[in-house]
Amino acid sequence: MPPPSLRDRPDAGNLAITAAVCAMALAFFAFAEPAEWLFCPFRRLTGLPCPLCGMTRALCAIGHGSFGMAFELHAISPVVFAMFAGGLLGSLAQLGGWLPPQPPWLQRRIFAALLVLLLGYWAWRLAVLTRRYWIS
Repeated sequence: MPPPSLRDRPDAGNLAITAAVCAMALAFFAFAEPAEWLFCPFRRLTGLPCPLCGMTRALCAIGHGSFGMAFELHAISPVVFAMFAGGLLGSLAQLGGWLPPQPPWLQRRIFAALLVLLLGYWAWRLAVLTRRYWIS
């Protein structure tokens, strides 16, 4: 049985947008230099890192092949980079008919797991930073 036509897929537009956004993000990470002008408003206001502090520079480091530096900047960055790559490949595979549509609950669980991972890592970073601050 041939794969359904793109006209028959109600989610074709969403898949195309997902693929385009993921492709643009991966291209940015591969070609952009980690900028020093990046700043975090949360950090500027509180003096503490936010859950995503260092993520842009870490993703750019992965795009340039510097996995060690990326892990030092933000330990969750390889997971996020893999999610962008998976989003691109998965969207294209679904558009091509090589992968069946994914159930909506799967995406919700993946993003919930990522959120828990980010918040847990943030709590760990804050605990380590707070301990260093009070010890020194």
